Amino acid sequence: MKLFIVTQDENVYLPRSIAAVCEAFPGDVTAIVSAPAMSTHGGPIKGFMRHFQLFGIRGSATLGMRVIAARLRAFRDVDRKGPFDSMAQVAHAYQVPYVHVDRLKGDHFMAAVAAYGGDLLISISCPQIIGKAIRDRFPKGAINLHGSPLPRYRGLMPAFWVLRNGEKETAITVHELDAKLDDGAILAQETIPIAADETWDSLVRKTKGAGAQLLIQTIRQIADGTVQRRPNLESEATYFSFPTSDDKREFAAAGRRFF
Repeated sequence: MKLFIVTQDENVYLPRSIAAVCEAFPGDVTAIVSAPAMSTHGGPIKGFMRHFQLFGIRGSATLGMRVIAARLRAFRDVDRKGPFDSMAQVAHAYQVPYVHVDRLKGDHFMAAVAAYGGDLLISISCPQIIGKAIRDRFPKGAINLHGSPLPRYRGLMPAFWVLRNGEKETAITVHELDAKLDDGAILAQETIPIAADETWDSLVRKTKGAGAQLLIQTIRQIADGTVQRRPNLESEATYFSFPTSDDKREFAAAGRRFF
C-alpha cells in the first residue's frame, strides 16, 4: 500500500514522527508534502505575533533558539538513523520525493498529488484543510493524526488546552478526514497520561512520539482490512481555537509552563 504524507514545514517536533512512518514502511511512501507551519494561524507574520504573545519573551526565545539550531543542523546529510531536523532531511535519507507548497488547494499541490499519488493519504499536523476532491483520489481514503481524545478537544493546540484545563490524561487519535475539522470516524485512540510536572513542550513531544506509533499500527490495520471504526460524535465534541491572553493566565495559574 502506497502512502502519501501531508504535513507542515516544522523542524522541532515533527521530523522524527515522519521518519518513524518512513522507517516502518520502506519503499511505500510516495512523497512527503509540507505546507507553511503558520497557515492555520493567519500567515507567517500574524502567526508569529500570536505565538510570541502566547509564549512570551522567554518561551519565544527558547523555541526560537531550538528552531534556529535545528535549521542549522538540517544542512547535514544524515542516514536513516537520524537525528532529523527537517522534512527535507527525512525525505533525503529515505529517498522519498519532497515537495513544499504554499496552499493545499493550488495547482502546485494538485500536481504533486497527480505525480506521486498513492493508496492512502496521511495527514500529520497538516495546517490546512484537505478538500474532498483530493481525498477521493486515494482508494484507501485519507486519515489524520490528532493529539487529543476526539471528539473532545477538536481544533488548535490540544496540548495547551488539556494542561490549561487541568486534565490528568489526554489521548492521541487517528481518524478519517472529513469536511469538518477533526471530524470523521475514529480508527484508533490511545490514552496518554499527563505528569504533574508536564510542560507544553514535553506533552507535545510525548503525543507526537506515541502518535507516530499509533499511526503505524493503524496503517497496517487498513492494509490488512482489520481496522475498526467508531463514531466521532458531534454531540460530544468540544472545540478550541488559538488561546487568548486570559487562557494564558489560567494556564500559568494552573502551575503549567511551556518549557
